[in-house]
Amino acid sequence: MLIRIYGEFWNPDVVDWGRRGPGNRGTLPGKIKTRSGRTREVDFWDVRGVYALYDDFKLVYAGQVFDRALGARLRNHLTDRFAGRWDMFSWYGTSSLRETTVRVPGARQVEPSEVINTLEALAIALTDPPLNRRHNQIPGARLVQQVKSPHPHTIRHYLEEILKKL
Repeated sequence: MLIRIYGEFWNPDVVDWGRRGPGNRGTLPGKIKTRSGRTREVDFWDVRGVYALYDDFKLVYAGQVFDRALGARLRNHLTDRFAGRWDMFSWYGTSSLRETTVRVPGARQVEPSEVINTLEALAIALTDPPLNRRHNQIPGARLVQQVKSPHPHTIRHYLEEILKKL
């Protein structure tokens, strides 16, 4: 299995982004069903893989994270050249799921047919081409639902609060 976990169309306004600097990580909580059918919450901040930024459901940027955490990379996009130009994100992780956290992947062997099937499903999920009749689930991957945070700490949230007061 190439992609093991993924989340689609998450809202950055409900993420606790933490603060920049060492030890100031945020959290990307998600809900996932266990094999027994129960739902549990897991922090997906440290996921490695690929991600997409969207503006009003239109893909505006695709990137990768391997040598650092997904959460930290997305947090950078709140203040870099992409700031204010995206309103949701999707992520597709090669990390494996543990009981309450994710594990950064090491080396592993993947069959060519698995790579091709996964890349096709990922391309369809990212681009939503109108002539594709079906939207494959990513082979062997588990979908994660975003947990809504009651206290968003994004720059966008603060700016919207200021605008409301004006």
